[in-house]
Amino acid sequence: MRFLIILKSNLKRMLKNKRNLAISFLIPLTLTLALGYAFNKFSSSDNQSIIVNNDKGSYGSEFIKEYSKSNSIKEYSKEEGIEKLKKKQISVYYEIPENFTEKISKGEKPQIQAVKLESGGQSNFEFNANSIVTKMLLREKFEKSGQKVSLEDLSYNKSNIEVTGKNAKTTGDIVMLNMIISFVLFGAIGITIELLGLKKQNILSRSFTTSNTSKTIIGGVLVAMFILAAIGYGIVYLANLTINSLGNPSEAPVILINITALSLVSLSLGVFVSRIIKNESMLQAVLQIVISVSCFVGGSFMPIEYLPKSITVLSKFTPQYWALQSINTGNVWLSLVVILFAVVLFTAGTFKVKNFVE
Repeated sequence: MRFLIILKSNLKRMLKNKRNLAISFLIPLTLTLALGYAFNKFSSSDNQSIIVNNDKGSYGSEFIKEYSKSNSIKEYSKEEGIEKLKKKQISVYYEIPENFTEKISKGEKPQIQAVKLESGGQSNFEFNANSIVTKMLLREKFEKSGQKVSLEDLSYNKSNIEVTGKNAKTTGDIVMLNMIISFVLFGAIGITIELLGLKKQNILSRSFTTSNTSKTIIGGVLVAMFILAAIGYGIVYLANLTINSLGNPSEAPVILINITALSLVSLSLGVFVSRIIKNESMLQAVLQIVISVSCFVGGSFMPIEYLPKSITVLSKFTPQYWALQSINTGNVWLSLVVILFAVVLFTAGTFKVKNFVE
């Protein structure tokens, strides 16, 4: 009961500190929502294909209908396409030729021209368009031999082959999730400043003169910090999931568990460093360096795949690596490794309670 009273009083005290709440949670929430919105806007405009249909037959319209089943498209006249390209409102449009139907009827493959501002590699449109045109040519051959088939019959998803694998994440999803994970770890700076303030004001040492035990007092303070961090960063993630459609909703439980585990690591790191360093400015500098290096090596600043092999060897010694592995594979048990990091740091930081308070 005494523990709950101390826990409640510490939560109230922390919630009254609007400045710390703004720095710890409001700024990360605002930044992630704004960047998530920008990524979504860029992604939606980048993924939409602009098509100009000059075909004199019926296959051009059928091609557009087939393509639009799984892709976002917008159809313009040739004049509109040229005008928007000149104004740089679009970077490319795809032009279906006049003889599109005629060529397919003859068994020849028509060319859909990409009219763009600058040269580049093959886009998703060109890859998907080639697939649809190939199916149309196959259907034509079947029909000439007296067999009636549809484009759907020639689709891969009509076969008995099942392709399994991880759901591809967009660049925006990866960046935003990594950013939230980094914010959770950088939250250790706020925790250390809070603990240092309590020590300077002798709040913790004075508490030992009461009838409460040392474990009850320190436990109430630290658990309050942990609850606030876990809920705060959980809200940051859920807000991005709801507003910006961050990732797959089915991944939410695993992500929330790992955010909670990383919040525990952040708290433990703050406790450990605040015990060693007493100077506030030095404390912040040391934490910024340590967290920045671990975020870089652990893959929350940059995907591990892009890091040199000499650095990726060290990745497994960071909690971020295991949290990302847990999220990417959907293996919730890997979050136990993250918790192990927290236990080690917390044990080192709270060994001998009186030394921790001093």
